Amino acid sequence: MIRFDWHGPFAFATLDRPQARHALTDAMVQALLDACAQAAARADSRALVIRGSGGQFCAGGDFAGFKTLIAQVPAAGAPDPVIAVNRAFGHLLETLAALEVPTVAVVEGAAMGGGVGLAAVCDVVIAAASARFATPEVTLGLPPAQIAAFVAARIGDAAAKRMFFTGTTFDADGALALGLVDEVAADAGALDALLKHRLEALGRAEPAALRATKRLLALRRQRSLPETLDAAAGEFARALRGSAPLEGMAAFAEKRPAKWVVAPGDDFVR
Repeated sequence: MIRFDWHGPFAFATLDRPQARHALTDAMVQALLDACAQAAARADSRALVIRGSGGQFCAGGDFAGFKTLIAQVPAAGAPDPVIAVNRAFGHLLETLAALEVPTVAVVEGAAMGGGVGLAAVCDVVIAAASARFATPEVTLGLPPAQIAAFVAARIGDAAAKRMFFTGTTFDADGALALGLVDEVAADAGALDALLKHRLEALGRAEPAALRATKRLLALRRQRSLPETLDAAAGEFARALRGSAPLEGMAAFAEKRPAKWVVAPGDDFVR
């Protein structure tokens, strides 16, 4: 229910459960974790792209799975199995947020609940004009448990409250105004062209420098400013002592692409 493919150094994880609008099962969560591991393991990888098949992104959690969990009443003093299942999705969001390889969410159709969380943790979110975003959990009697912190981190507390407190549906332009989406494409063809443009930009970046940049951006949320700057100086020194900057500066002077530059083909489209 998750298709994983490499297109050059670009990894694609495609949600493929169209009969349920790609609602996430436990197996799909694990498959996305596996996709993260594969993207991180390849030294030249430039991006992990997450999208859904058939013009839909992700309907969030799987209602059938929720009903099964409700039926599993824990014995007195035993841990509630709901906690482990819910937290497993949070672990996926943590993993995606911390992934050193850049992540790109391509949103068509519905992004609901957990689907909004999945998009929010990605570095780049592009959407078709027809995309719709909603977090209807409170209207179903539930809190937006694992996604709340990640959505608020991306769009801010005030905007997150607008989404969470009422379950309001936002169109692509509304999500763009909130800061949840980075760019909106007019239609499916324009969306694929926009994705290709984004991947071309990432293909010009030196892979190790990309990973170092993501590490520093993550570090600033965990350490003090002086500690972050000390770490940045270390990253810069390690990079400068390597061969990549010499190639990069030579390519710049000679007005040619650096040796690591790659461009996506058209084989990833649809």
